[in-house]
Amino acid sequence: MKRLLLNDSLWIRFFSMMLLGVGILLLFWFLSYYLLPEAILRGRTGAAVLAGDKAADTFVAEFSRIALLNLFMLFIIVTANRILKVSDFPLGYFPPLFLSAIYAVTLGTNSFSIPLPAPMAPSINVFLRSGPYEITAYILTAVSTYTLSTYRFKRLIPPDSEPITPKPSFTKNIIWPGFIMAIFILLLANAYEAYQIVSLSTK
Repeated sequence: MKRLLLNDSLWIRFFSMMLLGVGILLLFWFLSYYLLPEAILRGRTGAAVLAGDKAADTFVAEFSRIALLNLFMLFIIVTANRILKVSDFPLGYFPPLFLSAIYAVTLGTNSFSIPLPAPMAPSINVFLRSGPYEITAYILTAVSTYTLSTYRFKRLIPPDSEPITPKPSFTKNIIWPGFIMAIFILLLANAYEAYQIVSLSTK
């Protein structure tokens, strides 16, 4: 798996990480749906606190709020990739996988700030929601910026890292077609999510 996740090909890295992300999502979705109480995460994640529990009055306002939160997540992923590499893996590989698990628990326990009528059982109907496409954009961002790291982790206790030399160029080491595609996918998913939320709130 390591050889695939760190492959020279953008698309081999992308599909390998997507496979890993889907596996994590399905595992946590099944476990949370069948084992965890409803709404266990509602209002307890950073994104939920920032987004609030009420829809905006207009599509533009809702889209702007969602897009800003998600673009900030892309910023975190790129910054993490720039800062550190751990066991040859850039640090930015970890947030999309963590968010896959959080999204899965949110689905399985109906922990959305604006809740569904009931927790969502594992099914292909998830592709009618924006979350899978947002996670796809996170993963594409991570694998498009995976060679940016300026430091390599050495040990936890005492904390130590070493600089990577020569220092990778920030602009030259981004795979721009993949990164731009990630932003495009993300904004489309955000627009779809905003449309769903505003439509639901006006019923």
